[in-house]
Amino acid sequence: MLDPKDEIKQRLDVVEIISEYLPLKPAGSSGFKACCPFHGEKTPSFHVSREKQIWHCFGCNKGGDLFAFVMDLEGMNFPSVLELMAGKAGVKLPERTQSQASKESKKERDVLLDLHIIAQKFYTKILTEHEYGADARKYLKDRGITDDLIEKFGLGFASDQWSMMANYLQKRDYDDELIIKSGLAKKKLSGDGIIDRFRNRILVPLHDARGRVIGFTGRSLVETDKSGPKYLNSPETDIYNKRAVLYGLHLAKTAIRQNKSVIIVEGNLDVIASHKAGVENIVASSGTALTDIQLQTLKKLTNHLIFCFDSDNAGFEAARRGIRLAQQMDFDVHVILIPDEMGKDPDDVVQNDPEKWVQIASKPIHIIKYYFNRIFAKSDISNITQKKEATKFMLSEIAQYTDAVEREHWLMQLSDRTMIGIDVLRSEIKKHAQTQKTPEAKAPIKPSEQKKTRNDSVVSFLLGVLLVHPQYFDDISNNLSQETIKSDQLRVVYKDIKSAYTQANTPSTTQKTTFSILSALYKQEQRTDDANCINALTLKTEQILDGFQEKQVREEIDRHLEILVQAPRKAHLLELESNIRQAEMAGDKQRARQLTDEYLEVLKS
Repeated sequence: MLDPKDEIKQRLDVVEIISEYLPLKPAGSSGFKACCPFHGEKTPSFHVSREKQIWHCFGCNKGGDLFAFVMDLEGMNFPSVLELMAGKAGVKLPERTQSQASKESKKERDVLLDLHIIAQKFYTKILTEHEYGADARKYLKDRGITDDLIEKFGLGFASDQWSMMANYLQKRDYDDELIIKSGLAKKKLSGDGIIDRFRNRILVPLHDARGRVIGFTGRSLVETDKSGPKYLNSPETDIYNKRAVLYGLHLAKTAIRQNKSVIIVEGNLDVIASHKAGVENIVASSGTALTDIQLQTLKKLTNHLIFCFDSDNAGFEAARRGIRLAQQMDFDVHVILIPDEMGKDPDDVVQNDPEKWVQIASKPIHIIKYYFNRIFAKSDISNITQKKEATKFMLSEIAQYTDAVEREHWLMQLSDRTMIGIDVLRSEIKKHAQTQKTPEAKAPIKPSEQKKTRNDSVVSFLLGVLLVHPQYFDDISNNLSQETIKSDQLRVVYKDIKSAYTQANTPSTTQKTTFSILSALYKQEQRTDDANCINALTLKTEQILDGFQEKQVREEIDRHLEILVQAPRKAHLLELESNIRQAEMAGDKQRARQLTDEYLEVLKS
């Protein structure tokens, strides 16, 4: 009987799973490529093999099977991904054995999630069916929020009763401690018992990326001195981390991938209004600057961010902090401008004319162009003080771009706007870059970032051939020794390949390849680095040899073997050249002559 993981992998295709997240393009006869979702890049280095059912990024060195991809991309643990993929594949999973602590932790998280499902349904029922929700229904209707949108976003209403939700949950046998932990209620200031956190508020459920309700934002229906803040959020809990949540993401993921961009707004109602207009690649930061966690989540979906924020100074400065962080993470940043006469946010625009929002959203401008328009609209260039301030601001923003062509483009525009010579601006931006540098210790180079030696590159190709085209095993193994290989890891992998090849070609072994035997071995022994290594060797060699005829493959193998054979001779010649120069500098003519004769003999050989 197959292990559930293996059964799932038999039923699901890694290409189809990954294409749900990334726009894959064909690369060779059975491969695909895309820009890696795990690090910023403009040239695709992320490759997927349908034949081997693996993926690997040659930029950041991540790789693995479909489980590894979803785990890394969604930030889920293996049991959760196994459960998710089992549902897709129609595979029934056996009951898992867990430690008592793990069971209790999961049980409490599950209970908190259950409480929020119950609360969301309860609040929605109050809004849509109960007399308590009459004023809220009218408010939403006046704002153009239809019944379909209420259902789509799970909107609800909390009445002004002190303990309606708390009493409802207590009747369903949930204890007070868990209800408080969920954030749906809090202790009374005096005496025993608990009271509802949300009262007389329209409630907008907050979801995680998987669409599970994890918290609420409550908007006060009537604003008075005693009603508290206009917006009230759930407190942070074991299931809700406000730094990680982007409102509407669970509904936007498909549209973000299709449009290859995401619109970022401030308010939850802006997201709802945008969906009404049919623009669904949109999320809300809920009025705060974007965090690195939120940006990392978006990075997995797109590299193109489109900001839409209030044009007042507070909104601009809050957005600017998020924009600066996004630029540092190599996002392509644009801005949507809402004309003053149409309102201050997408909600205003949609209430007046939904089609106008569609038009505005389709015409974002580059962030630097936005800064040009904003700064120079407020600056008098004939005033030297204002001119210096505007130029200094623009240089600080243009300096965020490391691409020479992009930076030069904006410097030329700045030169035209300010009538300052381009050479002066180049000089100033260099000074700015130097002042921004901090005397931090240089970070160590990660193994995946270290430059490969010539020996490593040649050996990697030959080992890849052994995995992709095992029929050339004798040609390569007879001419490749362990001593020739400089890399410790490649030396170990070569030894494993030879052992796996022998196993794959024994009569008792059926339908197993060198690659599959090694993959199983590395999985069993938890040798993740070596598993990644053979994935990379396989995909890279498949790319190199794609479309090659047998004669061309043999020629390429011979060429790489010749490089290895000639390497010691070339190293010897370089050493002799160095020794000859040293002898000449020391004035030792006899030794220089002897070394020269030796050099010529090696050269002839």
